[in-house]
Amino acid sequence: MIEILRKMLTEEIVRGRALERYVTIASRATVNAIKDETVCEAFNTNGRTDFMLQVPDITDNIDHLRSIVIKVRVGESVAADGSYEFDLDASDEERKTSDIYVNIALPPRYNKDYSFMPKLIAELKETFRHELEHSSQSTEELMNVQRAVPDREVWKDLETAEKYYLSDGEMKAHVAGIYKRAKSFRKPATNVLEKVLDSIYNTGLWHKHEPAKVAELMEKVQERWADYLFKRYPQAQ
Repeated sequence: MIEILRKMLTEEIVRGRALERYVTIASRATVNAIKDETVCEAFNTNGRTDFMLQVPDITDNIDHLRSIVIKVRVGESVAADGSYEFDLDASDEERKTSDIYVNIALPPRYNKDYSFMPKLIAELKETFRHELEHSSQSTEELMNVQRAVPDREVWKDLETAEKYYLSDGEMKAHVAGIYKRAKSFRKPATNVLEKVLDSIYNTGLWHKHEPAKVAELMEKVQERWADYLFKRYPQAQ
């Protein structure tokens, strides 16, 4: 049993290191693409632009990932989020057609001033780490989240939100992204965790849920995520 656990831990470390490398590759490729004249022109003309990220080092080496699509839109502040799209109840073969979509918000005519880049890079690293974590998860683990939120309306009620944020799949992906962002900013992971939870809390309030009940849910999420954070990343602060 000890040998099996040791092997599982070694495999987890190797997989984690590979995903960390892929995050760097994807983030750099995205930044380079955003600076491309053709992309800038399309964004400035239409207020939006979409493109597929050309990263064969990633897509050729992750079995359950076909492509990475970037969608850039005008936004009031620099931000990024993403999704890992796969066929429900997919077989291992069907999972090969899964895609990652990354949504980026940038100011109008962003190419006039790139001072926002450090923030964008941190956002990208967190987003890519989160979605790449999903790409490495089993279909069953992903389906557990889908069954909890079949219509993707996480905040339709607090019970659904709790199932979503306390699910293994989302916990692992969020914590992986949080730790990556903490390293990018060179800040304690616990500080980043608190900011993420504050953002989730505010989302709950925006959906008209009672503050006290949302706060109670956040306490549960914080306890579970923090416990997993320190088990997975013992060096985290």
